[in-house]
Amino acid sequence: MPYLTIYIEERLEKTVPNLDMANIEESIIKILKTELMARQENCQLIWIPSRIYTSNYKVFGELKFRANKYRHREKQEKCLHKIGEILQKLFKVKIRLRSFSIENITIAALDL
Repeated sequence: MPYLTIYIEERLEKTVPNLDMANIEESIIKILKTELMARQENCQLIWIPSRIYTSNYKVFGELKFRANKYRHREKQEKCLHKIGEILQKLFKVKIRLRSFSIENITIAALDL
């Protein structure tokens, strides 16, 4: 259940139509699948245009995932680093990414 939310500064969103977003998203999903040993159908990627007022980081990302024995700290860091490199090349701004693991016992979910 890797769930990556990427907030991008509104002004940067204007560059998105000029980018091959399908290819970029495919690359990020591939990283999530490989590094976090996730299934394609469980990976979620959301882009949210935002106003970032005071931060020097114009792209901010949060990665949430269910904890398991394969998703240790080194895997998380490697995953964030690879995603950060892609975003850095695209937008050429400072990037801030962080990750959170969620224990299975605290999750209640409903798919409709």
